[in-house]
Amino acid sequence: MVIVATAACGADDGEKPASQATGTATTGQAPDTGKFVPRYDRAIFSEEAKAGKSVAQDNKILEDLAQDMGAMYRLPKDIPVVGMECGAFNAFWDPDSQSIVLCYEMFAVAEEYAKAQSEGRPDYFNVYFDGVTRMIAFHESAHMAISLFSLPTTGREEDSADQLAALLQLTDPGPSGAGGVAAAADFWFDISDDPAAFDADTFADEHSLSQVRGYNLLCWVYGALPDVLSVLVTMPGEPEQEGRLPYERAEGCVDEYKQMRAAWATLLKPYIEVELGVSDDMGTTTMGAQPTTTIPTR
Repeated sequence: MVIVATAACGADDGEKPASQATGTATTGQAPDTGKFVPRYDRAIFSEEAKAGKSVAQDNKILEDLAQDMGAMYRLPKDIPVVGMECGAFNAFWDPDSQSIVLCYEMFAVAEEYAKAQSEGRPDYFNVYFDGVTRMIAFHESAHMAISLFSLPTTGREEDSADQLAALLQLTDPGPSGAGGVAAAADFWFDISDDPAAFDADTFADEHSLSQVRGYNLLCWVYGALPDVLSVLVTMPGEPEQEGRLPYERAEGCVDEYKQMRAAWATLLKPYIEVELGVSDDMGTTTMGAQPTTTIPTR
C-alpha cells in the first residue's frame, strides 16, 4: 500500500480560491481559440521526482492529457499543463501563471500504486494509473474552469472540482471511464489517515476527508450506472455482497448524480464540447459486457 502524506491541491501549494470570483455563465458559445500545451520542467533534487518525470515523459502522459482535455473544453487562451518537481505528491491550478501543474511525485506515486493494485491482474494497471492521474488532472481542470470562466460555486470548491472530475472521467464510454472513477475512490481510501490522528487542522482543511472523497466518487459512479455497478454497494441480507458503498447512501446516488450533472452542464454550457457524465444513449449497453473485470470493487 502506498502511503502519501499530502493530497492534491494542498493548502500550501499556491492554489487560491478562484471561486471568490462571481459571474454567471452565458448561453452563447464561448470562443475556442486556445489549447492545452504540455510542458515538462526539470526534475533535479529527488529520485521520486526524477522517476515521475520519466514515467510521464516516456509515456507522453502530459501530451495525452492535453489532447483529451482539449477535446472537452473551449478555451479562450492557451493553458499550459506543466510537469514539475514539487517536493511532494501534489497538483494544482496556478491562477497567477494560468496553468495546471501536475507534480512529478504524483506520477511516481500513481505508478507504484497501480503496480501494487494490479499485482496478479496486469489488465488493472492502466485502470488504476489512469484513474488516479486523470481524475487529479480533471480535478485541477475544474479549478481552471471556475477561475477562467468566473463560474459560481455554492459549496466548497474542492468538492465541486471532484464532481466535475468524475463527470469528465465518465465521458469515456468504455469500462475505463467508470473503472477509473472507482480506482480513484480506492486510492483516496488507501491514503486516508487513521481517524484517531484527526485534529482541528484535519477538519478545517478546504478538502473533504479522503474517506469522504472516496465515498462520494463511489456514489457518483454508481449513480451513473446503477444497473451495472450494484457490485459497489453493500446490500443488507446479502453477505456475499461486499461493496464499499453503504446501501443507505446508495439509495440517493442516482438523484445525486443527476443533480450534479445537470448543474455542471448548465454552468459549462458555453465552454464544454462533450456531454458530461455517461451519455444518455449509452445506457448499460457499453458497460454491461464486462462490469466486474475492470471495475475495482475492494
